[in-house]
Amino acid sequence: MCGIAGIIGYRANRGSIMQMLETQKHRGPDFVDYYLEENTIVLGHNRLSIIDLSSNANQPFISDCGNYILVFNGEIYNYLELRNELQSKYTFKTQSDTEVLLNAFIEWGEHCLNKLNGMFSFAIWNKREQSLFAARDRFGVKPFYYSFDSTNFIFASEINSLWIGGITKIPNDKVWLNYFAEGSYGMPDETFWMGIQQLSAGYFLTLKNNSLQIREWYHFEERIAKLTNHFEGNEEEYITQLLVKAINLRFRADVPIGFNLSGGLDSSTLLALIDQQNR
Repeated sequence: MCGIAGIIGYRANRGSIMQMLETQKHRGPDFVDYYLEENTIVLGHNRLSIIDLSSNANQPFISDCGNYILVFNGEIYNYLELRNELQSKYTFKTQSDTEVLLNAFIEWGEHCLNKLNGMFSFAIWNKREQSLFAARDRFGVKPFYYSFDSTNFIFASEINSLWIGGITKIPNDKVWLNYFAEGSYGMPDETFWMGIQQLSAGYFLTLKNNSLQIREWYHFEERIAKLTNHFEGNEEEYITQLLVKAINLRFRADVPIGFNLSGGLDSSTLLALIDQQNR
């Protein structure tokens, strides 16, 4: 699962990040660490080791050039294919998807997002430019909560960590009212708490000189339209091929893999396909 947290601004310090990481330690019991530039930036990580269990893959992960620092929650399923694409330009010191993700960003910038097959939320600090880049996966599988008051940008995988980081706990009455009256959770970037937003699924943000910019990088309707326009052949076979490919990618791990069954059609179908692959 893993957990990420960070503070960009004068409130960045060791004490605050350690408290935030302690609050979400259940997300990653295998390793905890942080990167700190006092009163400028601090990035922290709770690690749950899945791919490359060695200490070389611990986070925050620093690029070979020393300019980029990454904290990452999730998994990049096609990291082996991306690694092959990048290895002519980059020397890899780990077998992790973390290092592939960082090098992909260095190589392609924001456009790396379209190459990623996975579930993720991550943040990358550029020391030279004093800027932050953060992104969330296409469907918001991995969380990214933040608060920004024009002087301090604070983010974490869980809202509890933001409260520990100094954000006041004030209910957002409008969202609570809509929830109780209509069952609505509010807008995609809202939460139940004032001053705390979430990065919407399929969006990325940049922060530089206290200027926050948020942009959409994944357009579901456009993607579906392209698939439909170029689709040829048997629809059932095509969908089955997609499911098998997804299963094979998700079985990449350096630890034992479990499977949760709800008893519904979707999980039962996936289990049947898994069983066929293992025969």
